[in-house]
Parts: sequence; structure tokens; C-alpha cells
Amino acid sequence: MRLFIAITFPPQVKQQLADYADAIGALAQRANITRRDNFHLTLAFLGGALTEAEACAALAKVKGTSFKLYSGKAGVFKRGGDEIHWLGLKSSAELASLYEELNAALAEAGFAPEKRSFSPHITLAREVRGLSGELPPPPRFIVPVTGLSLMNSERVNGLLTYTPMYEKLQL
Repeated sequence: MRLFIAITFPPQVKQQLADYADAIGALAQRANITRRDNFHLTLAFLGGALTEAEACAALAKVKGTSFKLYSGKAGVFKRGGDEIHWLGLKSSAELASLYEELNAALAEAGFAPEKRSFSPHITLAREVRGLSGELPPPPRFIVPVTGLSLMNSERVNGLLTYTPMYEKLQL
């Protein structure tokens, strides 16, 4: 299993993200657009480092508090000759606290958290090449965060699919 812990988004926000990602694809010679159902904010990528039961137990320890997540500016990571397009999310004390609490619970379970600093963003498109023209303004939204999801990343009929394995619905 390829597990990760994420904040998921409601359908209307996923649609806004899909529309913006489609605009990137329309202006690119090539782009691997994130599927509408796959938009999320990754807090921890576990891969196979923990079992599902270990990850669920760690996630259950996270208390956190509910808060609102605000969209931010769009950006690009360069990778070789390709680009990864993303939409940033505004940092907040609540998000930083949740991230730290989650990493502490995962460390207790034996998972070594990433060393690099947390940069909250949503991946819109990978392998983007030959972008021409001007993109529209990125979508603006507010998402109430009241829970976390343990997700599994797998290919189903050739499509990258993220399946919820456990949801902690009360923060």
C-alpha cells in the first residue's frame, strides 16, 4: 500500500480546481492533469512505512481543532524540462499546529517525518511542457477543516486513484 494522510475537499472546490487545471492543460503542449477526484492537501506521505493499522492508530491520537483553509497563489516547481503546477494554501497557526501534532503521532508509531519544511499546496498538473498564453486567475475558496483522511494511492484500471481507508472526522 502507498498510504498518505490528507485533508480532502468538498466537490465544489474540487470542481474549481479541476477547471483551473484544465485551463493549464489547454495552454500546454503536454500536461498530466490531476483528476478531479484526486485533489487534496497531503500532510504526510507514508508510502509503505507503516501498516494501515499503525497509521490509523497514530491518526486517532491527533486531537487538533477545526479551522478554515484558504486558497493562495498559484506557482510552479521546475523538474528537469517539465513543470509541476500547484495552488498554494495560506499558512495558519492552526494548520501548522495540526501538521506538528500529526508528525509527532507518526513519529511515536515509528515513522520518520520529512526533514524539509511544510509547504501547503495542491498539485494541479505534472509534466507540463510548452505552456503558452496567460492563465486565468487561480480559484479562490475557503475550506472548513474538521477532519483528516488516511488515503491509499493505487492504480485502478490504469487510473491513479486515491481511496479513503480511514477518516478522522472530528477535530
